[in-house]
Amino acid sequence: MRYRAVLARWASGRSLGKLPLLWVLLAVLTLTGSAQAVERLSLQRALQSVVLVLVPDANGELLSSGSGTVLDAERGLVLTNFHVLGDLESGEFFNHTGAAAIGVMPDTLRGAPVLRYTARTIAHDRRYDLALLQIDGLLDGSTALPKNLGLTAPPRGESDALLPGDRMAVIGYPDLGGATVTYTEGVVSGFLDEENDGEFEWIKTDTQIAPGNSGGLAIDQAGNFIGVPTAGYSRADVASQIGLVRPGAIALRFYDQAILGQETDQEVSDLPVAAVRNAEFGDAITLQDRVTRPLTLLPSGTTDLYMSFDFAGFRNGQRFSYDWKLDGRSLYKDAIDWREGTHGTTWLHLFLEQGLPDGVYTVEMRLDGLLVHTGTVTVGAAPSTLSASFGRIVFAPSLDAAGQPLDPDSSFFAVDTVYAVFPVAGLERGTPWRSRWLVDGAEVLADSDVWADSAVRSSWVSIRHPEGLPVGEYTLELYIGDQLAQRGTFTVVERAAANLLQPVRVTGVVSDLNNRRRTVAGALVSVLQPGVSVQQWVDSDFDPALVQASGKSGRSGLYQLDGRLAPGTTYAIVVIHDSYQPLIVDSYTVPTTAGDPYSLNLALHPS
Repeated sequence: MRYRAVLARWASGRSLGKLPLLWVLLAVLTLTGSAQAVERLSLQRALQSVVLVLVPDANGELLSSGSGTVLDAERGLVLTNFHVLGDLESGEFFNHTGAAAIGVMPDTLRGAPVLRYTARTIAHDRRYDLALLQIDGLLDGSTALPKNLGLTAPPRGESDALLPGDRMAVIGYPDLGGATVTYTEGVVSGFLDEENDGEFEWIKTDTQIAPGNSGGLAIDQAGNFIGVPTAGYSRADVASQIGLVRPGAIALRFYDQAILGQETDQEVSDLPVAAVRNAEFGDAITLQDRVTRPLTLLPSGTTDLYMSFDFAGFRNGQRFSYDWKLDGRSLYKDAIDWREGTHGTTWLHLFLEQGLPDGVYTVEMRLDGLLVHTGTVTVGAAPSTLSASFGRIVFAPSLDAAGQPLDPDSSFFAVDTVYAVFPVAGLERGTPWRSRWLVDGAEVLADSDVWADSAVRSSWVSIRHPEGLPVGEYTLELYIGDQLAQRGTFTVVERAAANLLQPVRVTGVVSDLNNRRRTVAGALVSVLQPGVSVQQWVDSDFDPALVQASGKSGRSGLYQLDGRLAPGTTYAIVVIHDSYQPLIVDSYTVPTTAGDPYSLNLALHPS
């Protein structure tokens, strides 16, 4: 506390008042900072992953701006500081909805960012001053959002492994840098545990962090994400300052919890689209708009059936419709103009004075015609569960067309989805069942339903994280009624643990795609270094330094690479032959179970 009493703390976001939105484009200064501490390709990727965040007020005039880091390029998820989007003390957004405009780095990496997208806040944590944005449209509104957003995300680093004296750099859009990106570098100066609880909430650095850097990117020497530049300490009588970076371990924990839907003590909002969660059925409702007791089976003669649910991402004026069905046939439907606000809790009610008929009840809810939730409950005698069972759970990163596991394993590295496939026996239609996912013993996902088809003999559930499932031990529990019927466990291993796998030799046969018996001699097989795309290799004029290993097929089509590949690592592969079309694979992951030698056969299409 004495330390904080003598230092004046300032947030590194900036408030610009009611200035025109185009103000930020009027001044163009040269790029500052040195990139000598970071390898050039890694630096380019880091620069491309930083975006400009512009926050308008309720009248559409620019009120605040800062920086952001793309964490999921495919879905357009951007991490920033909460104080860029709203008042940290009151928790109020500057424009009441947490909306922002996003400017992306130009291809030259030199000019002003291109204002391209709109985004909205989908999760925030005021304790750590973090917020998560999702891109939801084009700024000019001219066309639908493209499938490929043209974004780049940095690799994750290990902020917990940093020590004082380690090199680091900060990238963002501070005031002093004008309208172009600014790169500054320095060292880790130390760590700060404000709450004296053993967790270091800040990385201290001498790297220059100025207002506007908020929400940007802090990287290590390899160009990996290690934190969020957030604030700084300065004193009037001392020219120097201490920059404060929120550690990547804390920021990524917040991000992972928001994506996985884990309930936390922080203010993490719901899913990044209009969504319904925590839907529960019961026979009565509380003053807090929730069912008094969640039920999957209601007794015969029930007169009132309620479903309470949380909603998020809704907008007043949207058309909300619902359809109650009994055994698949529509029983009652209605549609209203939504007037409940953007998020909250509400309920639906189905009533029949003489008692609801026994059967399986389903309610479908739609928003502007799009299905947002389907829930199912049973009224009447439940089917017997005495002979019902789930078989052994098999985990795999993908499924075939028949829903069966491909490459099953109990340990995974760098996967974004794991499927759990299990046999089903004796489960009758209408039987209540539920699944429960735990990570390191803490529940992260749970779902309750009733079984819909007695003929099913195998089923699956899955858990997904678009940025890759966090490291840990995952447990899936399956219940029939209230009884635990099956449990299975797998682990997601650390990158360091995966790297302990010994590199393997790679051999294979190059053949003709139209006739696999015809082998191809003289084909050049090139495997690029991890993280290098085929396009980057082409742009470098086929720099041999970017090639991890290569080999040429002999008379029998057999080739062997002149270098080893690491199991669990992703590479780009290019195969070239004068008489065949080039084979380009931008993302191939060597299985963690790869033997030595590992066989990789390739097929070329004739020109």
